[in-house]
Amino acid sequence: MSQNKLMEKRLNQSGTLNHNSQTHFVTYLHHTVKSIRGFVKTMVQQMRFSGWDVETAADAIQPGVLYHKRDHACFAFEHFVCKVMFEAFHLPYFSTESSSSKSRETFFERFTELRSVKAREYIASRPKSRFSRFCRGKYLQLVHPKMEVAFFGHSHVRNQVSAGEFPETSFCGAFLEMAKRVWLLHCLAFSLEPEASIFGVSEGCRFSEVYMKSVSEECLSESEPRVTFTVVPGFRIGKTSIQCEVYLSRSKSTPDRG
Repeated sequence: MSQNKLMEKRLNQSGTLNHNSQTHFVTYLHHTVKSIRGFVKTMVQQMRFSGWDVETAADAIQPGVLYHKRDHACFAFEHFVCKVMFEAFHLPYFSTESSSSKSRETFFERFTELRSVKAREYIASRPKSRFSRFCRGKYLQLVHPKMEVAFFGHSHVRNQVSAGEFPETSFCGAFLEMAKRVWLLHCLAFSLEPEASIFGVSEGCRFSEVYMKSVSEECLSESEPRVTFTVVPGFRIGKTSIQCEVYLSRSKSTPDRG
């Protein structure tokens, strides 16, 4: 049985989050990050298929980064996607306008309501729901109109999403899987006592294994590694810290490993 299925079985048995809730959160974070990387992989494949220079696009997101390997440019896209998807994560329902119940029980109900339903089906049946609005808003923020035209040759997908409908494409499918995972993680975060809070680290910070982990072992070869950018945010639950994932800088004297 997978970790995710095991977690859901325990949640079903207990009905509420129990003393193992931090473990559940960490497990669900793992699957959320996996879905983000799946979407980024799909996006980069679309870029290459459309004739984009992926390295140039990565440099536009994180200018002047000396990567240890050329394929590490993908971490710039992961950084960008996480930045968009986790923006306002600390606010109930990702919104300053939310005025409804913010109790832990309510957020757990939202989690159980959505977790076993396909995102596309949920959006089709409840187009005005918070989750549906979240998906629309994040897609339109994440996917630039010029990128969409380059990928699909038109802006029809954007128009459909704006109208509340996600086409059945592999790109939209990967996005919805990621959006659902982020939303459910958000619901879990607000179900905890104390709530899980999100954090990142700034460029130039000295690497600390207490709060950070490197996305690549090559990055740890530097004598005094420093953070170039946060790839995946970290979380705090009470006194417990869940490390953020960072890309560490390469000094000019360190060779590019190709």
